[in-house]
Amino acid sequence: MIIYSNGCSHTADVKQNYDNVYIDILANEVLQNYQTIKVQEGHYNKFKNFNFKDLDTDTNYLLKNAEHGKSNDLIFFESYNVIKDSIINNVKLDFVIIQFSGVNRRIHSNPDGSLLKVNPFDNSEMGVKFDPFATEQSLQYILILQDLLKQHSINYCFIPYMEFDSDTLDKSSNLKFVDNKYLTTNLYDGHRNNFRTNGYVMDAPGHPNHQGYYILAKIILKKLGLSDKINPIEDYFSDRIIKRDKKYNSSFIRWIKENGNMLSDGTDDDIDKLRDLL
Repeated sequence: MIIYSNGCSHTADVKQNYDNVYIDILANEVLQNYQTIKVQEGHYNKFKNFNFKDLDTDTNYLLKNAEHGKSNDLIFFESYNVIKDSIINNVKLDFVIIQFSGVNRRIHSNPDGSLLKVNPFDNSEMGVKFDPFATEQSLQYILILQDLLKQHSINYCFIPYMEFDSDTLDKSSNLKFVDNKYLTTNLYDGHRNNFRTNGYVMDAPGHPNHQGYYILAKIILKKLGLSDKINPIEDYFSDRIIKRDKKYNSSFIRWIKENGNMLSDGTDDDIDKLRDLL
């Protein structure tokens, strides 16, 4: 069996603060014994570091493509090409798990081919939270991947961790084509604010703590039509991490719980503005 996963830092855990993130829990529950391949970020057909035709048919694989700061356009580009490559090579992807990021993020390339990740509204004085075009674009990414995966009978789950722009969604003629039963939550809300107000995060930007990762894994298992029974949380996170999360900057985490719905991306600028407002 093969699981493919993509997303931003909410999936990658680039700070390496945890024994496992939600995709590791999922792989342990579904695959048990497996080999992890870290898929190269960027132009898949140019920089890919593995070939589907070389994979051992008797081995289970977890393909991890998530990385810090990824935009939905890069997540879409990579995921689409990996899925198409598996189809071309007649290799079955059993589960595809894609976490969508903030809609405003963009990917550009430098003259040397390296990637430049940008968010045009980070710390902007314009006061613009969402780019309407970006929300519509991300919505179309979902629809294209949805159609491709359904066409080839690949079981999948989409995680809209950050909320989309509600005004754009209300006006979009494409929203009705999204199959919501494959989403872990609705596009209007996302997981971020809910996790912040429930204390399932480790910081203001809303990166999950051990509870958040565990809850996401349970939601995904159910969405994939697998058993909703899952090993205890202590099987995936050490006592050190569980105790650390309970003690971690408790006064600040309480403040996040109280104001999570108003924190936007949780940048230092967002925090300062909210504190001034309050």
